[in-house]
Amino acid sequence: MTMKRTNSYINGLIAKMSLDQKVGAILTLGFAGVVPKQHIYDFIEKYQCGGLRLSCDMRAFGSYVDPKSAKTVVSVEGKHGMKYKGAAPVCTASEYKEVLDDLQRAARKRPLSIPLHFSYDQEGGSSADFCFGGVNLFTKPMGIRATGDPKLAYEVAKAVSEQSKAVGFNWVHSPVLDVNSEPKNPEIYTRAYSDCADEVAEYALESCRGFQDGKMIATGKHFPGRGHSDIDAHFQVPVIDVDEKTMEERELLPYKKLIAAGVLPSIMIAHSIFPAIDPDNIATVSKKVITGLLREKLGFDGVITTDSMTMGAIATRYGVANACAMALEAGADLVLMKAENQLVPETIEAIEAFVKEGRITEEALDEKVYRVLDLKYRYGLFFDRDNHNVVPEQVIADPAIRELARQVARRSVLIAKQADGGVLIGPDEKVLVVEQKVKNYNDFQWHSGILYEDCLRYSANVDYQETDYTYDEKDKAAILSRIGEYDTIVMTSYFLRGTLSNKDFIDEVIRSTDTKVIVVTNTPYPEISIPEHANNVVVTFATSPENIKVTAGVLFGAVTPEGEWPIGRTLS
Repeated sequence: MTMKRTNSYINGLIAKMSLDQKVGAILTLGFAGVVPKQHIYDFIEKYQCGGLRLSCDMRAFGSYVDPKSAKTVVSVEGKHGMKYKGAAPVCTASEYKEVLDDLQRAARKRPLSIPLHFSYDQEGGSSADFCFGGVNLFTKPMGIRATGDPKLAYEVAKAVSEQSKAVGFNWVHSPVLDVNSEPKNPEIYTRAYSDCADEVAEYALESCRGFQDGKMIATGKHFPGRGHSDIDAHFQVPVIDVDEKTMEERELLPYKKLIAAGVLPSIMIAHSIFPAIDPDNIATVSKKVITGLLREKLGFDGVITTDSMTMGAIATRYGVANACAMALEAGADLVLMKAENQLVPETIEAIEAFVKEGRITEEALDEKVYRVLDLKYRYGLFFDRDNHNVVPEQVIADPAIRELARQVARRSVLIAKQADGGVLIGPDEKVLVVEQKVKNYNDFQWHSGILYEDCLRYSANVDYQETDYTYDEKDKAAILSRIGEYDTIVMTSYFLRGTLSNKDFIDEVIRSTDTKVIVVTNTPYPEISIPEHANNVVVTFATSPENIKVTAGVLFGAVTPEGEWPIGRTLS
């Protein structure tokens, strides 16, 4: 596939670039937290990085620990000196904008004044890398599908773009194009719109149009499709063992439709093996997958980026630095390497060695740089006009976006099972809310106990039992000691990638008591989060504030749930 390089401005830049600058331009490095240390400025000024992957909800990017074995799969520890690496300091949107503006100024002072791209996850629900300052947060993709209205996918993506652009983000790692055909999938689950390829394509297409109109660079992921697996690539290597015909009709269908529609500026590769295409190599380093399938067969001419190269699937097999170079050799344009440690210079050395050895030709390197810089140019990053005079809080407070968040929540939450008619909780019932501690968030808007607090709006007869996300023995003992005191127990059965489910213990509770138990879960999958003997189940799809407000209203009969079942199989 011959590449047309028609942007004379970008061609002129490339002609002036050194090898160091070219390699830097195709690197997305990590910045965790909200206070950049000196090494972040080194990434920009010394290593000439093209962009930063922002994780503003954590102080430091953590190692990957397998939840089943509790063993560290990949260590990304650096000499940062921090003992406590939990939640980052809570800041306002304007304060975070000042941080990003300063980093962008540092980039623009470089010899060629090439701007940074700031990439992030904002898929919905707990996938919210921009969650401070009262940001309007939306449900997971499967929750959007549960609204039954693809137009809302467009509106949500546009609203996410408007809020994010006001702060300085410009490249979102969304939408998820995986078709969640494996109910036990611990990594994708509700991050997918559906288990139906046509529905994934329909909703993702509208999301891409929303991002496009919001001037946000979208990224379809995870190519060729990671929905048919019960393995999490953060810890092990998933093998997507489906035949070529099935892959054409299911995994590849959303990509083919979105590429044809011209709405996908970038695509992220899956850290998985696809035997029907390349039985020997993880897709991230497979020339058959990246160049043969995506670039040549499907005709994609946009930017191809890797997923995080410190994930267990890729790092343990090839080594981080070597894998980064191998991915570029296979046809990727942009490498995502989030570890803020010695892996940065090691990665650069490995890539430059591949170039000097001819494994990555100078022509191929120039094409990668061109694709990345041309995309930034087309989305206005070089012109630096978009957000200097914008006050983020004014955008976030837009009544239309606020109402959209409320509307999407109302239309996504659903009752999956109910033993009796009428309301789930009567006005005189004594209720215990057993609620898991939320991920890391701890600001006024989003923190542990919000379901309990929202239930108090409807009844004063509500008590609270907070637990870890995965129950420890103290949690189990506390729950068992209290269940006999109440008419109704509301138990959250939330599932988050990288955690163990509590559903089996909740099932024991249901079977051991005559007290009514209502399960509130964020997935529609019995394999992941819904106990076998649960007779009352509310699916909220997200633990974010608006969905929890609606859920509390549904529990007490004050809100009529409007969500429709989003997957092909129903609960028995």
